[in-house]
Amino acid sequence: MRKNSLYIVSSLFFAFVLFVYATSTNFQNSTTVRQVKSETYSNTIPNVPIDIQYDNNQYFISGFASEVSVILTGANRVTLASEMQESTRKFKVTADLKDASEGTIEVPLTIENLPNGLTAVATPQKITVKVGKKVRRDNMTVVPQIEQSQIDPKLQIDSVAVSNERVSVTTDQETVTKIDRIIAVLPTSERITGNYTGSVPLQAIDRNGVALPVVITPFDTIMKITTKPVAPSSSSSSSSENSSTTKANSSKPN
Repeated sequence: MRKNSLYIVSSLFFAFVLFVYATSTNFQNSTTVRQVKSETYSNTIPNVPIDIQYDNNQYFISGFASEVSVILTGANRVTLASEMQESTRKFKVTADLKDASEGTIEVPLTIENLPNGLTAVATPQKITVKVGKKVRRDNMTVVPQIEQSQIDPKLQIDSVAVSNERVSVTTDQETVTKIDRIIAVLPTSERITGNYTGSVPLQAIDRNGVALPVVITPFDTIMKITTKPVAPSSSSSSSSENSSTTKANSSKPN
């Protein structure tokens, strides 16, 4: 009788141990599965363009950042990778200025068309935009600009010409009054060592030489530069003559 009782107790004990073990194992497996399923990934996309929506016929906008960084987070790596590539991207960053009036305003950024399962945060989340009444000025004269440091010391400029002597400028009413001149700027990377022909950008500047926010049509022009050797100055010739005379005199016997 005792043996039977001991056998029954032992069986119940081992059954209880197996039950606890099985339950614990299932719980751990279930937790692991949940952890795998809940794992998320994040990536930062730099230089995402902002789609600014405004009345282009009536207003001119300036002073804003045209690109932002976007942090994407999601559990689906395939979808995340697709949104990372510009060619397959569905979402876009927008700024709604359709109801904006003139002045400098702060506009929140909105992320649209984001696929399900992804979250996104733009940095910054707002941009500052100057909104002004749109104006256009035609037949504005282009002035070539070349820094003396860009010219070989042995050369001098004989002539400079641009293919577009007059251009059109679009900006806002306040900025247009600040325009001093339109310049065709030889890029600082260029050095004149002979005749030159190349495409150069156009800029609108104020009296202090500060570039202004405008749209110039066309935005660049062809600059043609002809050069010639620097002519000896009279002082240089005189110095040479004096030097020659000194040498000649010093070679004469006493």
